[in-house]
Amino acid sequence: MSLAAETRAAVRARPWLLEALRAGVVNYAAAAESLDVDGDTDSIATALRRFADDLEPVETADRDVVVRMRSGVGLAGVDVGTDDSGSLDLDADTEALLSVGEEAIVTADGSLTAIVVDGEVDAGALTAVVDRLRAENVLVDAAGVAGDELVVVVPRSDGASALRTVEDALASVSER
Repeated sequence: MSLAAETRAAVRARPWLLEALRAGVVNYAAAAESLDVDGDTDSIATALRRFADDLEPVETADRDVVVRMRSGVGLAGVDVGTDDSGSLDLDADTEALLSVGEEAIVTADGSLTAIVVDGEVDAGALTAVVDRLRAENVLVDAAGVAGDELVVVVPRSDGASALRTVEDALASVSER
C-alpha cells in the first residue's frame, strides 16, 4: 500500500480527523505525527494535504424540525415483553417513544427526560446531537433515530440545557 493510501486509511479510521480535514482546521504536521503510518512526518503531512484537497468541504444546512422536551420518561428492560405482533406490550397509560428489541424508552413516571425531534432527521443529525451533548458534558442514557423522529434521553436535571443544545446542534448539521 502506498504512503498516500495508508494515510487515507488511517484518516478514515478516525472520523473526527476526516471531518476536521473537510472543515480545513487541521495542523497537518501535528496530525501526521499522531497517525500510525510508516514514513516521515513531512511526507505524511503532504499526503494529508492532498487528501484534504480531494474532499468535499463541509456544508451545513438548517433542518426543518420541531424539538420538544418530555419529562418523566424511563427505560424499560426485557421484562416489558411483546404482544403477538412483536410490538412492546405496555400498559394503556404508557407509550414507547423508542424501542430496540425489548428495551424501550417509555413514558412512565421515570427520572429521565426525553428530547424528541420530529422532522428532517437522520443518522447525521443524531451524530451531531450526541456529539454536541457529549461536548457539553451531558450524559446520554439512550438515543436513536427512526423515520422522521429522533429521541435522546438525558437525566431530568439536564433537560432544559439538553433541549437548547439539541436545537443548536440541529441548526447546523453537516450535509454529506
